[in-house]
Amino acid sequence: MEILVAIVAIIIVSLATQTGGNSGFTGASLVTLMSLSDVITWLIRNYTLLETSIGAVSRIKSFSESVVSEKRENEDHQPPVEWPQAGTIELRDVSASYKVSAGDIEQEISSQSNLALKNVTLSIEAGRKVVLCGRSGSGKSSLILVLLRLLDPLSSCSQNMKIDDIPFHSIDRDALRRRIIAVPQDAVFLPSGSSVKDNLDPFNVATDLECREVLDTVLLSGFLAEMNDDVHSGMSSDSLSAGQRQLFSLGRAILRRRVKDRSLGGRRGGILLLDEVSSNVDRETDRTMQGIIREEFKEYTIIMVSHRLDMVMDFFDDVVVIDKGEVVETGNPRALATLEGSRFGQLWAFENRGRN
Repeated sequence: MEILVAIVAIIIVSLATQTGGNSGFTGASLVTLMSLSDVITWLIRNYTLLETSIGAVSRIKSFSESVVSEKRENEDHQPPVEWPQAGTIELRDVSASYKVSAGDIEQEISSQSNLALKNVTLSIEAGRKVVLCGRSGSGKSSLILVLLRLLDPLSSCSQNMKIDDIPFHSIDRDALRRRIIAVPQDAVFLPSGSSVKDNLDPFNVATDLECREVLDTVLLSGFLAEMNDDVHSGMSSDSLSAGQRQLFSLGRAILRRRVKDRSLGGRRGGILLLDEVSSNVDRETDRTMQGIIREEFKEYTIIMVSHRLDMVMDFFDDVVVIDKGEVVETGNPRALATLEGSRFGQLWAFENRGRN
């Protein structure tokens, strides 16, 4: 751009000297020419931004027209306030697929290769601590998504899922997700500058004291002390280590449980879903988190996806092995680890070899 301006300046000066043009006009032209580069750059930058914005609007319009709402007819049932009070889970021949036509959300998938979950049958008693294990892509996280209604089961088996004997295919999805506590693999935070309390209690249902107590429970009282013990201080997730971010996310789940117990007048049962919460932390932090979970959610039914099988032996009652979307083995982890030909035993032996 500067070269182009220089060439134009040379041409103006050459014409002025050859034709004997007015020196004032020539000077004014050169002064104006000095800003030409900035003007052209501004035009190019804004034209590029305009093209990008038009493309974004087009994608949003296409998304809104092609993606159907997740809301379905007859999905407006509001469960009792205390639900789920026990945390029993029953799945019978449940299959699910990500490859469903946007034009026909109830289209059945005939090819077994398209199924993320295949005829999954599980019965989990209240208060049991269950771990889902298997190789990557086996369907562990898909089962968590089905329980949260983020992945719909096929219509032929949508009524085969119950929590506390209530079929939850008709329960309002928002209500379902509010009642089930879930902790994702990657901790989520509000934009930098949001307060500690906003991040810990985004729905503003807890007191400042409850927030401080939760941070103390998850060993983050030192983090709060750096902010003068003020939960309304602005924070950035960048100031937290990977382990601290996961502990903060766990604290959010604990706060939800405590607020629920306060509103119901005492500790009750429920359901806690954990999706690879320890995948980004060291083993010491993992063990700390498992101890906190075991103590804070002792009445809860816990379902956790995990690749770290050494923690399974210490903290969980049952293990469910999933392979290619199918439940291939269930049982007590210690018993399965020593059972000849056990799928879990093979995974346990493989992890031990890798650790040694």
